[in-house]
Amino acid sequence: MINIYCADIGNYSSITALKGEKPRVMRSVFQDVTYTSARDYDTDDSPSVKLDDKVLVLGDRATKQKNSQTAAERGKDLPEFFKPFTLAGLRQDFDGVVRFLVPEHSQWHEDTIRRTLVAEHQINVNGTNYRHRIKNVEFFLETDVAVINAYRNGKLDMDGDTLAIDIGGGTTNYVVITPSSEILTRRSIPKVGGVSLTNDIINSDLMQSYAKRDNVAFKVAKMMDAIADGSFTYGRKYDFSSVFPGLLENWFNNLMDSITTAANDYLADVTNVMLIGGCANLVRQKLSTKQGFYIPVNPQLSNIQALLAM
Repeated sequence: MINIYCADIGNYSSITALKGEKPRVMRSVFQDVTYTSARDYDTDDSPSVKLDDKVLVLGDRATKQKNSQTAAERGKDLPEFFKPFTLAGLRQDFDGVVRFLVPEHSQWHEDTIRRTLVAEHQINVNGTNYRHRIKNVEFFLETDVAVINAYRNGKLDMDGDTLAIDIGGGTTNYVVITPSSEILTRRSIPKVGGVSLTNDIINSDLMQSYAKRDNVAFKVAKMMDAIADGSFTYGRKYDFSSVFPGLLENWFNNLMDSITTAANDYLADVTNVMLIGGCANLVRQKLSTKQGFYIPVNPQLSNIQALLAM
């Protein structure tokens, strides 16, 4: 039996899981503390990692460090980013194959990922040493796998096609797919995800007035956390709840308009609109009463759960 390990390295969060186990979720933020100190305690979902002669803090704890780096800003396709986040999810020695989710097929990116991961690795996570031997990396398209799995589980109307929209931290993917898994059209749109909404908030008159008054610069990662946790307050003092509903409405409407315009030739037989990804929950209430819309219970886990179900 081949051991299978699944990885979904995203701009906001990185999700990994061994086949047969529950997914592990980490914020896609890291800080190099090789020559400094994290000065707090390791946690399961925000570990300290020693890899390739570097010491890194991954996840939520990194957001509190100076000069932390996010996948959305730095680029999740860089080996120095996807390698530690992929390997840190393994908390036992591993010998097998990695199933890796990508927004679109790119020979250059896939070759980079394969060259980086297919090897023997030694890593220390929260003080424990692990050895991993990755024999191969298999690539699967985000969104496509989630829709196929939803059809298989009876979550979508089998008499019609599905427009699936995967709203991530930095990228939005959409695909129109038939019940027989035929892809009619698909596209990955960079810089149109949670980060673009976050920048809309940061650039709003309200937040800019705070910035000018207190001479403060707002960080994208911390603002995204304030959106994700529903507090709509940056830190403890910068409340943006008054402007958020309008900015969210404009952001989502513009996103839907651009997608439906681009995919218009393929929408005649669409009876399902499926929204997944980390930002899908932001519009759950807005769409909850609209017929034909489907948002899974944990939309951010839809892709990884589909890989695990294969």
